[in-house]
Amino acid sequence: MTRTWKQGLIGACCVALGVACGAPEGAANDGQAQPRADGVQAALAALGRVEVVDQGAGGVPTFIRGSFGKVDTSFAGKGLRDTTAAGPALLPVLERVAPAFLLGADELRLRSVRSDDQGFLHARYDQTHNGLPVVGGELILHVNAAGEAYAVNGSARGAHEPQALTRVGPEVAQAAALAGSGTLSARGAPRSVYVLGDKGDLSLAYEVTVTGTREGEPVRDLVYVDATNGGVLQVRPQIHSTRNRQLYSANNQWVTPGTLRRPEGGGATGDAHIDMNYDHIGTTYACYETIFGRDSFDDHGAQITSTVHYGQGYVNAYWDGFQIVFGDGDNVNSGQLGRDLDVVAHEITHAVTQYESGLIYQSESGALNESLSDIAAAICENWARGNPLDADVWKIGEDIWTPGIGGDALRYMGNPTQDGSSKDYYPERYTGGSDNGGVHWNSGIPNLAFKLLVTGGTHPRGKTAVNVAGLGMNRAAQTFYFANSNYFTSTTTMSQARAWTIQAAQDRYDASVVNSVRNAWSAVGVP
Repeated sequence: MTRTWKQGLIGACCVALGVACGAPEGAANDGQAQPRADGVQAALAALGRVEVVDQGAGGVPTFIRGSFGKVDTSFAGKGLRDTTAAGPALLPVLERVAPAFLLGADELRLRSVRSDDQGFLHARYDQTHNGLPVVGGELILHVNAAGEAYAVNGSARGAHEPQALTRVGPEVAQAAALAGSGTLSARGAPRSVYVLGDKGDLSLAYEVTVTGTREGEPVRDLVYVDATNGGVLQVRPQIHSTRNRQLYSANNQWVTPGTLRRPEGGGATGDAHIDMNYDHIGTTYACYETIFGRDSFDDHGAQITSTVHYGQGYVNAYWDGFQIVFGDGDNVNSGQLGRDLDVVAHEITHAVTQYESGLIYQSESGALNESLSDIAAAICENWARGNPLDADVWKIGEDIWTPGIGGDALRYMGNPTQDGSSKDYYPERYTGGSDNGGVHWNSGIPNLAFKLLVTGGTHPRGKTAVNVAGLGMNRAAQTFYFANSNYFTSTTTMSQARAWTIQAAQDRYDASVVNSVRNAWSAVGVP
């Protein structure tokens, strides 16, 4: 959550015996595209009958389904936190499917394996190149309860090696990362990485962690600087505008965490902001534990640190990658933000997303990140209040926003354009550079898709004629949470989110539910 809050199936293509899918519109044609396409088709043909659900730059798939072999899943009974046993068991399948993404199995490092409540396993891999991490390269291998590998999705793909021989030093990269407005400093030494571009190209880069303030807001960015010319390739903000609780007060200063006021199990302090924030964190924890079986934001019982009374007249709340922070508001635009369950659940869910898909806080992936936090706010309010589906469930921040205006809210999931800035129809999405590429404004599109999936109905402004059959809160919530945990990657687009949520529904429910998910995205114009 940031101040700009207020400013705020798929056409599948089957490949059998080398029958090719057409390259996507806009695919690169640099003389190497055809050999790459031939390599993809040969690898797909070797897999037998494969359904290519989605593909990216140069015709390299981002989602394939099929029958990729059996996995000995006995390692799952030994616990899934240690990937040592899982890696060898999954390796034969990985070696079969990696070439379809123009990769070798040795270029993929197993990050985690999780088991869902259906008994499916989801193994998440990070891409490497020449021993360095590839930022933006991820692959997820899915195995059903019978031990059959049935799907692979992700952004990882074999990419062109950078050709330039020139290199800039880390000090040049650090200076480039710190250029611009604000009081900024670099944290630690720059790290060498590769960055995977949208067109399937690799860039050798430095990762620089930048902290400080910009326009009165705290900054913690990962800045990627091209090692060949010193230009900035990407900026990934880490601050997103969390029952082991530690409640601090910043005492109206601008430093976190501040003074510890209420540890887990401690008695009430008499400070309403501290005590209500403590209670709302507990409610959010219980909501996640009850509905999703999740133990804190990392699913391993992590301590939840929160700071209230941050700054003076600060109309904001955020997750900074380590803790949640709440301002007192200015009593005009907002009251004390930590006293609203919506805001607390929203910020804790940024932490959940960081530990699951890691959606980048930029453009469409950032809008999905924001939307998942709004969706969790609606889920937890609905749960805490005994499962009503009234208007307040679909309002975000109504308890603290504009105290002098009754019935107002920060955002409206059921009618996103009501706030004067949010979008509700994909063809009309914001595509400029403000608001980190529209992360708050465009979040209205998946917000509305989720609301229609729960309650049923049609687009509030009649942008489409699609009538969605409502599923109720639980099945809709499980579908989106399951997709974020097991299918989304850090660069997921809205079109891919449509594919992944449809697949998540297909994993869990019957065809009527799958059709409702498909229709919900169609109702808001996501192709």
